[in-house]
Amino acid sequence: MIATAASPDVFLGNRLASIKLLARLRCDCSGNLQFAGMPDTQGLASLLLRTEGSNKPPQFSNRVSVTEDAPTSRSSRSGVKQNPAGSHSNSRTPSVVGERSIGQLPPLWMYPEHHGSSRDVEPLETFPVKTYATEPVLTANAVVHLSLWLDIIIDVLEKGSDWEIYSYVLVHLPSQLTNMSLFLPHLAQLEILHDVVVFQLQKSQFFEPPGSSGLKKGDVALCLYHTLTVLIAYSEWLPAQKVTDTVSTFLVGMSMWDRTGKCCIHAITLCCHELPKTVDRCLPHILAKMSQIISQSHLAIDALELLNHLARLPAAYQSIGEELQRTIFGICIGYLRHVRDARDTAGDAANPRSTNRLSRVSGDSALQSPSGQPAEVDKDLNEYIYMLAYQIITHWFLAISIEDRAKHVSWILKNLAWKDKTGKIILEEQSQVTLDMMYRTAYLDLGETMRPSIDEKLTIRKTYLRGWSIVTIETIHASGLTYITTRQASGTTFGIFQQNYQPLPPHHIRHEAPLRMEYRDPKPKIYPSHVLLNLAVTPAPIPIPEQPIILPDNELVQRAISTFDRIDTVDGHKAGVIYIPVGKREEQDILATRVTSDKFEEFLAGLGTKVELQGATFNTQGLDRTSNMDGTHTYAWRDRVTEIVYHVPTMMPTDGETDPQCTNKKRHVGNDFVNIIFNESGLPFRFGTFASAFNFVNIVITPEQVHVPLSPRPSSDEAEPEYSGYRDFFKVQVMWDPSFPETSPAAIPKIVTASTLPGYVRQITLNASVFCFVWSNRGEGEYISSWRSRLREINRLRKRYENTATSASEGYPGMGSAKDRGGAKSYVEGDEWKGIHLANGLAEQDNILFNLDFTRFA
Repeated sequence: MIATAASPDVFLGNRLASIKLLARLRCDCSGNLQFAGMPDTQGLASLLLRTEGSNKPPQFSNRVSVTEDAPTSRSSRSGVKQNPAGSHSNSRTPSVVGERSIGQLPPLWMYPEHHGSSRDVEPLETFPVKTYATEPVLTANAVVHLSLWLDIIIDVLEKGSDWEIYSYVLVHLPSQLTNMSLFLPHLAQLEILHDVVVFQLQKSQFFEPPGSSGLKKGDVALCLYHTLTVLIAYSEWLPAQKVTDTVSTFLVGMSMWDRTGKCCIHAITLCCHELPKTVDRCLPHILAKMSQIISQSHLAIDALELLNHLARLPAAYQSIGEELQRTIFGICIGYLRHVRDARDTAGDAANPRSTNRLSRVSGDSALQSPSGQPAEVDKDLNEYIYMLAYQIITHWFLAISIEDRAKHVSWILKNLAWKDKTGKIILEEQSQVTLDMMYRTAYLDLGETMRPSIDEKLTIRKTYLRGWSIVTIETIHASGLTYITTRQASGTTFGIFQQNYQPLPPHHIRHEAPLRMEYRDPKPKIYPSHVLLNLAVTPAPIPIPEQPIILPDNELVQRAISTFDRIDTVDGHKAGVIYIPVGKREEQDILATRVTSDKFEEFLAGLGTKVELQGATFNTQGLDRTSNMDGTHTYAWRDRVTEIVYHVPTMMPTDGETDPQCTNKKRHVGNDFVNIIFNESGLPFRFGTFASAFNFVNIVITPEQVHVPLSPRPSSDEAEPEYSGYRDFFKVQVMWDPSFPETSPAAIPKIVTASTLPGYVRQITLNASVFCFVWSNRGEGEYISSWRSRLREINRLRKRYENTATSASEGYPGMGSAKDRGGAKSYVEGDEWKGIHLANGLAEQDNILFNLDFTRFA
């Protein structure tokens, strides 16, 4: 079979049949050979127009051979004499491409291969043959070395072949490489394969598809980039420089061809997790390239999601400096400008249509032209970009060391405020809460504060609206100890204030008037108003719109504050984490599972922290907190911006008698937008396994145990590597509801190590959840974050009380005319002020940004 696949002289159909069988070979961790029933190659097959669902599936195939002009025979490294099709060049450099026309005939391979047959087939069939031996074998035929198959693949890529052969290898190689047990015994050939792919992509010296095929050179490049993406998993056994070359090659593909940008950004996203030190070294080049592709709006989501991953991986940006930090903020602001332009254009057009159309293609199916994108989908994708950009600004601002944060405030603020077509300054809600976040954290890195226990009977309390905050001051009148609660959009801060008094000197005359007992204390009595005046204002004149507003201590205000306090200070998300044991595939059997595996438990522990549900003070996302109805514990994860709670059916009670359908578990995972599927069934996962109108995204994790080599590379081409034991790798693939746009870096399966799996999956889950919120709110208005909800509550209170006796908003500074002032002059020239009201404050028309920049005086 290998000899037939290697020979260009045999009948083409026979050679392709042999290659088809070899491309479907898989093996388990013990080296037992298997055949894949249905390889996961539909995406790339569609790319090369080899599926029924392709835009233009070829009815005829131009039998064109893409080959070297003058192939030469070379000796094989394995010592076995081979024909030219099975030999390799020492330079690894392909020659100039030549085409040999064979004529128009029906294509020799298409998907589906068997019309009318069931696609729901068992994935593997095992044979008593090994790909390598871990112990002495009885017969010579018991072991099949696949190094010759890798030799054939390398020669096809390096020297070319008939388009039917070449295209089949391009499509099926990435899928086969994900089976690491199959290829790890052949590290020498893997390194050569890596070198060939890297060289061809960096130099653009690979073979073009036949002109009559309707395909472009970029389509071939995309297939090669998918191969290189899978080779990331083998980086441990490659020299460090070649690993760096891998990342550099992805940078080339971000802009070299129209169709490869998404795939390369997705690959770099994976590298951030798997190769953080390499990414750290390459980060200046990565960010420079991302700055160059801002105008390619179809890459916006992928680029921003990459930055979102990177922000939570400190090991990947250890050497980042102020200039690169500003580059990241600049990328986000660049995409915000695109969204604003799109909104303006949509608002002006009679039939709204975005000028910055964003493709749903994730790099794996045909690239759609901007004009082919539905306007409503563009709008939803733009809203997601808008949210992502602001989210990344927040994440990166908090990721910067506290010593450097204030350096960026002025520049960020200058770009968040913008002018509309009339020249009016706009500081939209999301910009306001971002500024609020910077105000709270530019000089503070202590995290969240806690409200102390206060005996309200001993305090005097007053509440004020001050700018974008609700300030409550509670003073113990006997001691002067004051508790200050500052409620802002981005969080609530609890603090303590107390003046430090010195004892009265002995000659100080005490006031001996017959007052109440508390007045006999030598310490003066303090009211909340005194604290406010000391902390917030000065005796200098203050324009009325800037003066704090005293809120009445009534039921309406207390109810409004109670409502405000119930809004989380972080954006809350939820996701199901479902374990599928061996042999199970039906919903009821899966949800009834109680016993899991060590792999699954280790994965859970990496996703978050195990927390007790009973009495929990955080938002458990619907899990019972009183009666253990949903179990005693779950897993959750939180940072200063985001919180996610996992619904884990195996941690919930299972009662086969009273709830045989597991409806109590289903009411949680069935209502989660995103479910993480840990599939150890040995069967392919079907998207509709858990029928629900709300499950938009399934992140499917398939473990693979690999017998890994001990040494990085064998000492010679023929030497078998020494093995150090078994290690777990995981295939991660994101599946969508058919109506849902593809927006994930794992649309095509990615191979991930056990140590990086939880972080990689968690960030994919968070990004998917954010998009699901946007998608589920389409047609009903935009999705409002927690911070914006809190800001709106503050503004409701302001709107209600700003024109009361304690506040005025008309005029400036609210002092009336010169006659009203008794002839006194205003402290501005003339009786009419030329500035504007902005964000519940005042700003000079020409100095708005200057007025907003708190770092100027802090």
